[in-house]
Amino acid sequence: TSLTLFHQMIGRGARRLPGKKTFSIIDLGNNNERFGDWNSELDWKQIFDHPEIYHQSLQLAERDTHIIPLEMRSAFANSLEVAFDVVSAYQHTVENGLKSKLVIRDSIRQHALMCVDNASDEAQAMELIASLDREIDYRIKQYGKCLGKVTRDYLKWLGEDYRGRLKKLVHRILAKRRLMAVAS
Repeated sequence: TSLTLFHQMIGRGARRLPGKKTFSIIDLGNNNERFGDWNSELDWKQIFDHPEIYHQSLQLAERDTHIIPLEMRSAFANSLEVAFDVVSAYQHTVENGLKSKLVIRDSIRQHALMCVDNASDEAQAMELIASLDREIDYRIKQYGKCLGKVTRDYLKWLGEDYRGRLKKLVHRILAKRRLMAVAS
């Protein structure tokens, strides 16, 4: 149900009729959790000026919490942070008038640093990239949801592009670190 329908249902139940002094709200659709208390204040100007942000906030309430698997966490023991909130990063770019593709760039950078910081050589870094497959797919899926209607082919291409860019970045960082080690 939508927020409008939720308010309409409350309004119908709240009608004054002869012999009806009270009414009860029974929320079987989890609407109160999704939309907030029915009599809470809504900033309609903000909602109409920035409907995408309001829509994102509703999606945030609905999305399930993503938990990083313990095996993945242990494979990246040298990394302080392995999580990346795609939805929050997307909202930040929209709110600041930035391009949404920066979310993917930042995600790739974080994954690259995770792989480089936890690998002794390039071969091991590439193995770590392979272990990130499910996490990459999850991030791509979240990014696709942020964009709205996207095709499966686009998401597939984005996943392939992500992995290719990740491998190139890992190679570049490791090459730079080797060069710095030789120079010092």
